[in-house]
Amino acid sequence: MRKINDFDLKLLQLFVTIVDSGGFSAAQFKLNMHQSTISTRMNDLETRLGMTLCHRGRRGFRLTQDGEKVYQLCQMLFNDIAYFEEQLDSIRSVSHGHIKLALTDNLATNPQCKIQQAIRQFCNEHPKVTIDTDIWDSYQIEMMLLEGKIELGITSSEMPKDGLKYTYLFAEKQCLYCAPDHPIMELTEEVTIDALINFPVVERGLSHSITPLSKVKGFKHQASSTNMEATAHLLLSGNFVGYLPDHYADIWLKRGDMVKVNAPSLEYSAKFHLTTLDSKELSFAASELVQAITTAHAKTLLATPL
Repeated sequence: MRKINDFDLKLLQLFVTIVDSGGFSAAQFKLNMHQSTISTRMNDLETRLGMTLCHRGRRGFRLTQDGEKVYQLCQMLFNDIAYFEEQLDSIRSVSHGHIKLALTDNLATNPQCKIQQAIRQFCNEHPKVTIDTDIWDSYQIEMMLLEGKIELGITSSEMPKDGLKYTYLFAEKQCLYCAPDHPIMELTEEVTIDALINFPVVERGLSHSITPLSKVKGFKHQASSTNMEATAHLLLSGNFVGYLPDHYADIWLKRGDMVKVNAPSLEYSAKFHLTTLDSKELSFAASELVQAITTAHAKTLLATPL
């Protein structure tokens, strides 16, 4: 047999099914064929190959030495065909694919965030690819990645999780803010933890110990939220002090509806990462979007570990 055609592939697949089933009788159900038909086609295959692949009879089904070698080659062949088909599907999906991207909230006002530019470039190059985008908490995004519900995430994680790959993109500065008439603004000196402990604080929640206040006991944590907009509502109420990104709080500072608390020692930086599942190869469409995102952030990319 010099060249393999479709008929040969079907016979080889039949041979593999027989071996995997443990014999002709056991393979009848999987192949949906009578045993006589299976035997006839096996004879055809052996004739085309010019060798005996198996013994069948009273002593049961068993492969010959040639049969063992052909079976191993068949496994390699069909694995290669499956890989080829997967790659074709992936390449096809670059033009007609669908990507699920999840982000943490309120990144659009951060001048270091270049997600918008990356999406614009990607859509210009792949106009038929659809993008399903949603906003979630970083922990939820990580769980969805691990569960295979999304392909890409933009997270700000205080602790990396096994099975995920984190690529640093940009950062944002978080400072304490409150309403202008909040009583903490009557303090004339720099606000420290000792002074802040007397006022209700909006925290990030028990599962997000990321702020300089998270591990300090004794605070009046009357409210908590991982969402920046929800935090802003609480601060604008005039009852609370809490953290917001500088770029996000800027609109209320300019309106005079919010002020920054004089507490430079309590400020901190939050890092954001492009997050993917480490153990699974991305589709070609998702890989192209990853390339666009990392390229857009090339000027701010740092070799900084999580």
